[in-house]
Amino acid sequence: MTTSQIYPLELLDETLDINATDNYDLTLELSEEGVSLAVLDLLRGKYVMLRHYSLEIPSDSSVRTHAEIIDSDDFLRRHYRKVFIITPSLLYTLVPSPVYEPRLKDEYFRFNHHVSAETKVFSNTLAFPDAVVLFAPGNELFETIASRWRDVTPWHHTKPLLQNVFAACRASEERYIHLHFDKSFITVIIAEKRNLTFCNSFACPANTDAAYFLFNVLDRKGIKNDEVIHVSGTIEPYSEGHISLLSFAENVKFASPITRQSYSYVMNEVHLHRWLNLFTAAACE
Repeated sequence: MTTSQIYPLELLDETLDINATDNYDLTLELSEEGVSLAVLDLLRGKYVMLRHYSLEIPSDSSVRTHAEIIDSDDFLRRHYRKVFIITPSLLYTLVPSPVYEPRLKDEYFRFNHHVSAETKVFSNTLAFPDAVVLFAPGNELFETIASRWRDVTPWHHTKPLLQNVFAACRASEERYIHLHFDKSFITVIIAEKRNLTFCNSFACPANTDAAYFLFNVLDRKGIKNDEVIHVSGTIEPYSEGHISLLSFAENVKFASPITRQSYSYVMNEVHLHRWLNLFTAAACE
């Protein structure tokens, strides 16, 4: 792993070929934290590259834009078979598919969120549950994506996250609890008997506050704290956030992406739970 200013995280398999990207799928995550990208080699069926750029440059605490990072990356200027772009956002609404009317997309969204008329609202179809997620990634991200990948519709973070929850619980009727961390918010998901019973996000600037929101939800639903809690996202083992969870529950497990694809040995240098959405996106097709 390199820790240079340009690439705070860069893992490359020796088979990676910048001239063969037509045989690769690219997944991007554009978040408050920065830009993350993973490359899937379709011929080998494995992920061969992982990069992450922080918006904040550690050496001088200056901040760069998503567009500046994207334009500086050599692999992001190439053509891929498919491109998936994940845009985590606290602003979203789930609408059951049987009652969803595409022409009322903006009305559904603005019923729950007070945003300006210029705010671009996107929709994603979810297989689990049978629903549509409406979300607003922000105008800056919208313009960045539209100017570089005109034919790509961004995905909300719940699309790959719920896909992973479905894969984890479909073989069992036991209750499944998942807690996902982003930079300034968390997402709590509960599935019971292979049905989604809860999915919501909470503003949570400090990871140590996540336990309060999670166990408040569990208490309201009458769920005891002795059940397994699966965690993913921007939380590290034995960090303050992890320890705060362990103060309330002993059965805290870091979730791994559940996919058909394999990983290059270079991925052994990172915790896969951190990149769960990035590595799960290809399974959402």
